[in-house]
Amino acid sequence: MTKWSLLAELMSLSMLLLMFLYYHERKTAFSFRRRVFYWIFGLSISSILVNIVCVYTIVHYDRVPVALNQLLNTLYFILVLLVSSTIALYIFDLILEHVYRKDCYKKAVIGIAVLTAAYLIIALTNVWTGALFYFTEDGHYARGPLNRLGYVILGLELVMVLLCYFRNRAAIPQKVVRVIHTLPPVVAALACFQFFYPEILFNGTITTVVAFILYSNFQTCQVEEDYLTHLGNRKAFISDITLKIRSEQPFQIVSVSVRHFSEINQKFDHAFGDDLLFNIGKWLEGLPGHYRTYRYSGVSFAVIFPYQDAAEAEVRVQEIHQRFSQPWYCKNIPCKLTACTCDVVWNGQLWTSNTVMEYLEIMVEMSKAGGNPLIRFNNAIAVSIEREKYLEAVLRSSLKEDRFTIVLQPLFHCRKRMFCCGEALIRLNDYDGTPIPAGEFIPIAEKVGLIDEISWVVLDRVCRFLANHRDLPLESVSINLSMQQFQDPSLLPRIETCLQRYSVPRGKLKIEITERVIFQDLAYVRDIMEQLSRHGIGFYLDDFGTGYSNFSVVMRLPFECIKLDRSLLSQLIENQNSKEIVRDIISLFHNSGFRVACEGIETAAQSDIVTALGTDLIQGFYHARPMEPEAFAEFISGYRPQP
Repeated sequence: MTKWSLLAELMSLSMLLLMFLYYHERKTAFSFRRRVFYWIFGLSISSILVNIVCVYTIVHYDRVPVALNQLLNTLYFILVLLVSSTIALYIFDLILEHVYRKDCYKKAVIGIAVLTAAYLIIALTNVWTGALFYFTEDGHYARGPLNRLGYVILGLELVMVLLCYFRNRAAIPQKVVRVIHTLPPVVAALACFQFFYPEILFNGTITTVVAFILYSNFQTCQVEEDYLTHLGNRKAFISDITLKIRSEQPFQIVSVSVRHFSEINQKFDHAFGDDLLFNIGKWLEGLPGHYRTYRYSGVSFAVIFPYQDAAEAEVRVQEIHQRFSQPWYCKNIPCKLTACTCDVVWNGQLWTSNTVMEYLEIMVEMSKAGGNPLIRFNNAIAVSIEREKYLEAVLRSSLKEDRFTIVLQPLFHCRKRMFCCGEALIRLNDYDGTPIPAGEFIPIAEKVGLIDEISWVVLDRVCRFLANHRDLPLESVSINLSMQQFQDPSLLPRIETCLQRYSVPRGKLKIEITERVIFQDLAYVRDIMEQLSRHGIGFYLDDFGTGYSNFSVVMRLPFECIKLDRSLLSQLIENQNSKEIVRDIISLFHNSGFRVACEGIETAAQSDIVTALGTDLIQGFYHARPMEPEAFAEFISGYRPQP
């Protein structure tokens, strides 16, 4: 009688149990593939255990009823076949994950089902036919004529896998390609070893090696898996978009970016916030249909769906968007979340994965900036994005080519009835000479981090102008300073260097900042302002009334002048309440030692009203428009006070 070695089976069993313990304890949502892998674990462990028992009962045939031996060995043959078929199903799911047409997948499932059913029939009827194995009259185990049929079915399933792989190679991720190149020769080599050395039980080792390769590549925490939600991460997201485009499979991406999530962490704690993000990911994974879900940044999720038609795409967007209008529950605590929902459809456009990511990120920014919780990609957005990219390129080249210019807008002094100072404004023309509105290119410059360099250009132009026109009857010229400049540790030395280079007298340069800059870091801004004030540089508060409008904070900062925004002054003629509010504001600032300037004055009636209300300075088209520096110099020098 053959003596079988169980050493390989026992080692394989230990390895499978160890993998299962690490695999099972991980908190994660259950996908179809994860369930299949649980079946692989369960069937593999069961087959090895049953095999060990079968070896014992066969060796001790004289103590075990033949019927029990028949039952155990039949169960073993069935389990081995089920392990093989389940692994094949798992590999088909890997290969066809990014293939939306399911013809190949259906054929593969049918093929596996037919082979499995045929083998099950042979195994279940084996007690009468002895095709796989039988027991002699004296109780000894003997192999039947179809004893190696399991290897034949394994080979057929392997051929099916390879055919499916070659047919859909363009849509298969590189990691799956590596596994397909590795797995068949490894399995074939192990199967050959078992065939030639039947006394060494090796079936469990084959399934264990396959399970380990699949486990280490696709079921552990990989570089393409988000550590918190176990969804795909940013790298997987970009990789899968690339595969979809390369294999020419139309798709729809719906992204969701949660807003103000830091408030959740502050109200509860970070562990609670992590659980909430996990719940969001789990819900997205539970949507119906064939898709893949990702957490591609801290609070941003995305789902890639196959694209069929606009109606289906609309349903998907609305389902996700509407879900975020309802409360989320975490640890039985309801949480109201606000989110930006965006979608983009690829249907053959000449895009790359980077293009798609860029569009998604810009749409999220547009949603946040405009307060629109749902943005769907369309031609207008595409034009806007391309325009923004073009302007960024123009800004960068214009900095290198020194193409920026300034204009100066005079400010009218109400008491002296003359123009006493000016504000410098940046200007830029397109390459064909068309002016690019500052309101269009400045936000882009802020977004891409160029506003700092542009502001230094303005400082240099203003200092040069003041140096070239020392005799002008001009109190000062003001420039705008960005938050990036305030955060520059070399701010004071750079300003001092520029003033000294052009020998600009102290007090001639004023700096305008907005409330938005102040409240980004109040303590830091106050410290910088005080340092600059000690060096003779005065400050204007620009656009008062558009942001926080905190009087107590403004009065603690070393401002010389407060400039009231046009939004406060637009209703002066029609609304008596507006007059009273502006009068009180001007009076309050005067009593606190500040001068007041009114911006955006465009009519004589507005000018008369703000003058009567007590403003010190007026800036607007009614009195003077922005001018080229030389025109500004001629205007100031030639102007005579009016009665």
